[in-house]
Amino acid sequence: MMRLTAALCVGLLCGAEAEPCTLIGLGKKATRDGSVIVSQTDSGPNSRIFVVKGARFGAGAQAPVYWGLQDPKYPIEKPGEVIGSIPQAAETFTYYHSAYSAMNEHQLGIGESTITQKAELSLKRGEGEQIMTIEQAQVFALQRYKKAREAVLFIGKLMETYGFLPSTGDGAEALVVADPEEAWVFEVFSIGKGWKKFGGKPGAVWAAQRVPDDAAVLIPNWSVIKEINPRDSSSFLVSPNYMQEAIDRGWYDPKSKRPFVWQEAYAPLPQEYATG
Repeated sequence: MMRLTAALCVGLLCGAEAEPCTLIGLGKKATRDGSVIVSQTDSGPNSRIFVVKGARFGAGAQAPVYWGLQDPKYPIEKPGEVIGSIPQAAETFTYYHSAYSAMNEHQLGIGESTITQKAELSLKRGEGEQIMTIEQAQVFALQRYKKAREAVLFIGKLMETYGFLPSTGDGAEALVVADPEEAWVFEVFSIGKGWKKFGGKPGAVWAAQRVPDDAAVLIPNWSVIKEINPRDSSSFLVSPNYMQEAIDRGWYDPKSKRPFVWQEAYAPLPQEYATG
């Protein structure tokens, strides 16, 4: 059986004062021993890592959605301010919890890197009904899933349903989600101010691309997904509005016959946090 290797470096010592988070993913044929690897430097104030045991829950239970998972002022037993809830799973898995939770007992691993997004997409808490931060979505995925593809689809659905709320200023987010067989790059952009949960519009725009088994990917705080073929579901997964959001905002014209390039549509030039 192939195995997943995950490495997480936390705390301010991992990066420069700009607090970069650099993310690396490798497919199983790109490593000497056949491991799938995801590795992340996570620069920030919350360097605590602890184990959250799996549990069973009764019918109708709700799981709290927290704001402040990266803030060390909150105690371990209450890691933030509750700003909403989602239906709880009947059973959850044991996982390592941190500012960006990294791995569960079934070797599902997730690394994170904040990426740039166009200013029109940005919002702060309270400027819409969005409640789902990337770090909270990581927790929910690690509690519930064993396979990377399933976790990616779940995180995407969370973002569509509950709205993506940036927690690191005005940035969007990238993840590498991996299991012992494969790794996926997941990118999510917010959709700006004024979103309503029951307004009929997805609460985020997202896309994911499988990392080829013989390839590696480096994400230094910038979008890396470019052209997308949604018909190839073995390599790409997308939100229903992955292109439409750009069309509606005048960032892409399908009549132009030019290919739709995800990175160009939603991400401005990188701020290069990771080169400081």
